Amino acid sequence: MELNEHDQLIWEEELSDFVSERVFDAHIHMFSPEHMPQPERAPWDLAGLDVLRRWATSLYNGRPTSFLALGSPLPKIDVREHNKWCMQEIEGDAQSRFQRLVTPACDVEDIYNDCQHSGVVGLKPYRIFSVTGDIKECRIHEFLPYEQLELANDLGLWVTLHLSRQDACADEQNLSDLEEYTTRRYPNIKWILAHVARSFTYWPIKHGIERLRLLPNIYYDTSAVTELMPLVTLFKHESSDRIFYGSDGVESMYFYGKYVAFGRAWQGLDVTRTALQFPHCDARPILAIYEQLLSMKQAADITGLDRTDLDKIFFKNAQREFQLDV
Repeated sequence: MELNEHDQLIWEEELSDFVSERVFDAHIHMFSPEHMPQPERAPWDLAGLDVLRRWATSLYNGRPTSFLALGSPLPKIDVREHNKWCMQEIEGDAQSRFQRLVTPACDVEDIYNDCQHSGVVGLKPYRIFSVTGDIKECRIHEFLPYEQLELANDLGLWVTLHLSRQDACADEQNLSDLEEYTTRRYPNIKWILAHVARSFTYWPIKHGIERLRLLPNIYYDTSAVTELMPLVTLFKHESSDRIFYGSDGVESMYFYGKYVAFGRAWQGLDVTRTALQFPHCDARPILAIYEQLLSMKQAADITGLDRTDLDKIFFKNAQREFQLDV
């Protein structure tokens, strides 16, 4: 969790005056290998609240940081035990919140009971649990079924949504479903569209933003987007009141590299697994989360966001929406 000299240089010269004095990370995952069928072969390391805090201390130079922690949507995870453990962890921080991992197999009564726990503010569905078995082209209700949507609406819950389908937020079916849900069917649900509405490239947000910006109860998080143009588009066309900072830590962003666009395709590039060479520069790759923050800073410069806007994105929007202490 220690930054290397290249990370430190970027922080000191480019990020220290950009990141707000208080941080709320609205997209980060807690995880325990004990909730997998074979803990010794779990894909991720232990990441409880203490681990998140230690990472935040290093990344943000000691700035007070709290979290919207999300359940970890991994195949074969013990959903019940995972949620139970996450809720116990989040009780240790009155300024942090939790979104319960849900699958179509989850009992609505169990979800309701968990949502009565302190700090639980919403649901985290994911496309890999689609009842169709098609994790690439499934619709929202196929991995977040109607009975769970109805409960979320009754309770006024938040839902962090990683959009499925090839074109993500530019997909007509996704846009039509979100329009129906926000304006007619489930007006009390607040949606956080993860990863700038899953715009790891410019194409989706370019074609989706004009309709999304007109819908009520739509918010975005910036997590894992390291390309510049999706962030420029979001900052230019959306209200800063509807944007949350998120990192997608730990496993998805605290590595050396970034997420790279190849036309309309994208891929995570971990430089420790790639034989890259840097013959013309002394600098070396930095953490992907710093790549994201650099892109956010550059997008803010281009679109003219000021300190007030940035403070909203980094903390004040979360303070308002999740009733955090001043």
